[in-house]
Amino acid sequence: MPLTRRELLKTGAAGVALLTLADCARHVDAIDATEREVIVKIADAMLDGAIPSSPSQREDALQAAADGFTIAVEGLPPHLQHDVQQLFSLLTFAPTRRLVAGLPPWTAATRSDVQAFLSRWRFSGFALLRSGYDALHQLVMAGWYGNDLSWARIGYPGPPEIAR
Repeated sequence: MPLTRRELLKTGAAGVALLTLADCARHVDAIDATEREVIVKIADAMLDGAIPSSPSQREDALQAAADGFTIAVEGLPPHLQHDVQQLFSLLTFAPTRRLVAGLPPWTAATRSDVQAFLSRWRFSGFALLRSGYDALHQLVMAGWYGNDLSWARIGYPGPPEIAR
């Protein structure tokens, strides 16, 4: 069922208000420890089945994915880095995290909680939430598959040697 113009305006205003509230909660330019925890939880949910299952290897893979995620964000243009920062503000500020993502505190969120949240965003009727999912997905995938720890699991021998 398509949105009426009034519903669209209300949804847009609510989205702006939520982003403004979350963005006012804190202004940080670099990814901090709380955001890293969020990245690890999201990577764990998105990469389930693609990363090792043994606890120590899984933790190493998730930390490598978080490192790669950070590198990928640092490579974005400044305006996109700001958008990612707004997304993290939304996901780390308790009221907006609960309202928009439906998640408990990140320390208590299970893999299935995070997978359910990601699925809701992926298939949401709201373009803003789908865009948030797409950004997280692309950055997690770049963070993991850009790392040589992932290559053996997908049969990639690595980049060719360049003769000098």
